[in-house]
Amino acid sequence: MLDSSIVVVIGSGASAFDISREIATTAKEVHLSSRSLDVKVTRLDGYENIWQHMMIKRVFNDGTIEFQDGDSIVADAILHCTGYKFHFPFLRTNNMLHVDDNCVGPLYKHVFLPQLAPGLAFVGLTFNNGVIFRLLELQAKWVAQALSEKILLPSKDEMLADVYKFYQEMDENGIPKRRTHSLSFQFEYVDWLADQVGLHVEDRLKKMIKKLFENWMARPKGYRDAWVS
Repeated sequence: MLDSSIVVVIGSGASAFDISREIATTAKEVHLSSRSLDVKVTRLDGYENIWQHMMIKRVFNDGTIEFQDGDSIVADAILHCTGYKFHFPFLRTNNMLHVDDNCVGPLYKHVFLPQLAPGLAFVGLTFNNGVIFRLLELQAKWVAQALSEKILLPSKDEMLADVYKFYQEMDENGIPKRRTHSLSFQFEYVDWLADQVGLHVEDRLKKMIKKLFENWMARPKGYRDAWVS
């Protein structure tokens, strides 16, 4: 469907990059657009037909797309790889739970709603962590042990205080609300979860994930086939 087309992909996550690379095998040109302010119009290493751009400023009826830096192209299609918007219309929490710019809260360690803990918990809100499957396993074990009373959570007030301290630190560091659940390879959180349930995350796994990320950045086209020691 996109053969010989000029395609704009909006997003900068793993899905956006993977989809762009797949499309590039048949499309004439692929243009990645992301929120990153330091992005300059440049061709992606290892590809002849993938370019990176800033955010889109406006789109015209004739297919012209203007980016925030003033650069423009004429495209045949736009694909939105912008992630998910959290929405929980089925939950009735008497206004205890809020979703604001994709920040679900207030959640203790991204999992428990303090006012209803351990009865209401969220597994899998976090993203941008290299050991995501291990992280999900640990979150699930933590919830299970809290529900079975094998471990005790802090008091409601203690959990809320921890959450609001976290929010304050984000604000002081200029981190936007939409990045609340983005861990960006914060292995400290994974280690903390493991400690709660009496487990350990192997150092070799962390090292492997870091090497994988470095390899991906250095060899975006062939990182899956490159041997990393």
